[in-house]
Amino acid sequence: MDFPVKYGEYVMGETPWFASLAQVEKATGGDRRKAFEISQFHAAKLHALNQLYPKAEYLKRIINLYHGKNKQLFQRRAAEYLEEDQEQSLLPQDLNATLYRVIAKAFFPFVVHEHGREISEGLPRILSGFNRESLNSFIEEIFGSGFMDTLQRDCLRVYPKIFDAELPLRPALFLDLIKGNESEIVAGRVSSSDFFSFKDLYKDILEIIGRQLVLLAGINNLLHRGDANSFRIVDGGSLSSLQKLSEKTLSDKFKYLDDCWYNLSQDVFNLGLRNAVAHNNVLYDQATQIITYFPDGGRLDKAQGKDLAFLDFMRLLLVSFREMHNLHHVIKSLFYYKYLVYDRPHAHGQS
Repeated sequence: MDFPVKYGEYVMGETPWFASLAQVEKATGGDRRKAFEISQFHAAKLHALNQLYPKAEYLKRIINLYHGKNKQLFQRRAAEYLEEDQEQSLLPQDLNATLYRVIAKAFFPFVVHEHGREISEGLPRILSGFNRESLNSFIEEIFGSGFMDTLQRDCLRVYPKIFDAELPLRPALFLDLIKGNESEIVAGRVSSSDFFSFKDLYKDILEIIGRQLVLLAGINNLLHRGDANSFRIVDGGSLSSLQKLSEKTLSDKFKYLDDCWYNLSQDVFNLGLRNAVAHNNVLYDQATQIITYFPDGGRLDKAQGKDLAFLDFMRLLLVSFREMHNLHHVIKSLFYYKYLVYDRPHAHGQS
């Protein structure tokens, strides 16, 4: 379904579309014309999903080709999808550009374009203001260890899985149109999809975001203290390196992002659910589509469970994917810096 469906008796003429339009109208303060325009924009996204979904397997193959040996085949398949007559060169920066143009076209119904553009335009300006030697030291650390290549691969593995969740994500996308967390009043049945099909995807996305925070911290440290490995003092002590940060739990990492240049969305992080999923302490009622998870499960005494509607979970999955995607723009920008600045002859003191 494209819209959430309420429980209760059917009211003549109150189809899911009309009910959703009434909710959008309420969110706009009763402005029916604005509500209709917003609904039309949402309908355009759903139409785009209808066009994209049949190409999902083809897009998966293109993304997988990026890390394959045959770079020319990747550029050829990408050019076909992008409907371009000419293939791009095989230079790393051009391969990188092609990859992110494919992602931008294929996943735009799921993301907020303005957020990605803000990062893509703002981060290069931040990087240009750093001491070149300190910035290059950071680049050497994250690329030389293989951290960046592995992180990029793991991000790319998530994108095709979003197509697998496309159907139950549709009503979650609708919640973009109404203010606040309205899922409880619109909720009920979302789709016939099963929570257990997607629970690990949420856990995997949070794990990736946890590693992306290492990049945020390195840039933040450069911005505030001129050294990617220089952290503020927390609880009477300080971390000695990004490596030490990478060993911290996700919840602990936030403490080291002082006055962060990146506005991290806290709506993404339901750590209790993440931990419950990781330890299989989750129940799901298919009839009511209610998830009961136990953040403190595994104890001898009876653990206290928390309830979450399946629609709320799919919304959580959507906003976490958006955050991962936004942070992927940080990865993209750092790759561009490496290819276009760091790798240039004499760029970092090499003869």
